[in-house]
Amino acid sequence: MKKQNIVSKDGTEREIIFFNVEFNNYRVVGNSIANEVLDRYEPTNCECALYLPDTYTEDGDPTPLIMAFHGAGGRVSAELGKIGGLKHARSCMDAGYAVLDVDGNVPTGLSQGCPEHIFAAFKAYRYAIKHFNLCDKVLITGGSMGGHVAMNFANTFPSIALAIGVFYPRLNMDGVQIGDHYCIGTWDKNKPKKDGSPSTHDRLREVYRFPSDEWCEENTLGFNPYKTRSFINANGERVVIPPCPIKIWQGTADPTVDPVLVTEFVNSVRRSGSYIEFHLMEGIDHHTNQVMYDELRLWFDRFI
Repeated sequence: MKKQNIVSKDGTEREIIFFNVEFNNYRVVGNSIANEVLDRYEPTNCECALYLPDTYTEDGDPTPLIMAFHGAGGRVSAELGKIGGLKHARSCMDAGYAVLDVDGNVPTGLSQGCPEHIFAAFKAYRYAIKHFNLCDKVLITGGSMGGHVAMNFANTFPSIALAIGVFYPRLNMDGVQIGDHYCIGTWDKNKPKKDGSPSTHDRLREVYRFPSDEWCEENTLGFNPYKTRSFINANGERVVIPPCPIKIWQGTADPTVDPVLVTEFVNSVRRSGSYIEFHLMEGIDHHTNQVMYDELRLWFDRFI
């Protein structure tokens, strides 16, 4: 564990605690009738970043904790000076919240919200509440693919999730038809990146451990937010039952995350009778702004 001063894009210098956790990166996929132990322990280290506010104390009331997940282009790395999704919670940092993110289960941090990424995040959470005076019920945020990770974390560990607040979240991986409109999924993005790195399509196949280049629904169960904790009602509409209250911020001019799908996700939650708030922002593209940061703090303040 080490501390490092990091200057964020807003010009504020903050002390960040970097540490590593070990988790099991092996996962049994597919079906087998073999009468033998198929699971095994494959230890993998994951780098984590934790911010503690100036109001933090080692005794007394525990400090509220936010799990803040980075998107597909983010990293957590002391060597690179990267703090991942912590940047999404900057207004919350200044208001007395602790914030935590993890790099993920692959060296690039591009884990696409897969189970191992979520397991690594849970180990980081356990480490944080064991070694620091932090609340064991958490608030959860993220942007873009980080919003996908946030939803997956809350769905996987609902007993510790207080509330979710996400910016332009990637909610589907395999593409969704909404009326006459097709919402492109991450699986549809099959062109290599400009830097020559693998396409999103290939990364999904890798981290979800598909047996071939065909979409494998079984390997994504529980980790595709638009389908997790959901069912199709008698009218043929999807109904999503979230583990806790949700608020979403989405721009109408977002070229990366389709606002049609995000609106449909909000409607699918409302069909279940669950609580969700939605701020659809005219003309905003795939970027966060101060309005989002400040509203995230006000949203999370409701739960502490």
